[in-house]
Amino acid sequence: MEHYELRVLADYTHTGVQVANTWVRPSPRDVVGELERDERAEVVFAEIFPPVTAGWAEEPLRKVIPVLDGQRYSEYVSLSGTWSSVMAPPKRSIWGAKLFSFGTPMNSNPLLSTTLKYNEHITFECLAGNANINNDYRVRLWGYVYKVDELPTVFGTMNFPAYLTERARARTLTLSKAPIPVNGTTWKTLPGGKDQAIPKINPLVRFAYNLLATDGIQGDYQFRYDTRNVADADENMYFDFDSLDALLIESIGIIPDGFAGNLAQTGLLIAGDYHPKGLIPTTWADNPLHFGLVYPYIHIEAGAPQEMPFYYTIPRLDKPYLVWGEKGMVVIRDNGAAVAINGVIVALTGIRIEMHG
Repeated sequence: MEHYELRVLADYTHTGVQVANTWVRPSPRDVVGELERDERAEVVFAEIFPPVTAGWAEEPLRKVIPVLDGQRYSEYVSLSGTWSSVMAPPKRSIWGAKLFSFGTPMNSNPLLSTTLKYNEHITFECLAGNANINNDYRVRLWGYVYKVDELPTVFGTMNFPAYLTERARARTLTLSKAPIPVNGTTWKTLPGGKDQAIPKINPLVRFAYNLLATDGIQGDYQFRYDTRNVADADENMYFDFDSLDALLIESIGIIPDGFAGNLAQTGLLIAGDYHPKGLIPTTWADNPLHFGLVYPYIHIEAGAPQEMPFYYTIPRLDKPYLVWGEKGMVVIRDNGAAVAINGVIVALTGIRIEMHG
């Protein structure tokens, strides 16, 4: 049946000038994102075609936020759309085809089925950065649409595991939730839906710039919103969790501060310990955590050299790390000279688990 086919769920091309520091908020109809009454949908991945000039200079598409059934998902999903740091690049141009997805479609495992789920319509909001956007950009969302009477056949019953195990530190998080028969009524109560009962399970993907300079003495820079180290709450990468909050961190990426920059290391600080031990070298010339634009491939077309951009998605960690009942954060260190304000951009993905209302 056609409802088992991967398809475009929303598609929007912005044309004309978008003034600096303003939002564009197309309607679900504008992005062709409306469902029929007897349909439900899940978003698997996004594609962002960033705005660039004719000379391949980037323009600041600062942020892209999905909006499902009228609710902004900025708490869980915040994507950079600027060319150098695009977090959901065009699928055709991803190096090694390592696509970032919100979850696994058509899956009854709640820790995999973190796709974004909605009943009626979908769209997104797009924020321009600190300069005008003068060139076109495009945002697409891909996923699956199902007829309501197909859902029990495709998904059956979603059974929640008794626990989640983090192998890196040998920790176990106990989960407790009754099975959910999947149907049209329960669709938005599943992971990735906006009407979940506790524990709520959602994908988490966000990015941050260093709003302040680093200390210039190789100390930890924390991407904390409460200390004004990042611009807004959607960029916070400091998690002070009690026993009712958890985050399984799966991926970290960073773009250093240029060829002559001062970024030296990146890593996680959880419960007072660094992971990995010694942190990860992330200089401009040696950065295993790179994401976004990579050096373009040069090919010959009509006798002249042409550039074809390629992108890396946010690299996955060797093992995921659980932050639960403790403090966990992303940290960077300079090389003894300060990293300038907004010199680096860091990205994080994982699974957010909330055991409270």
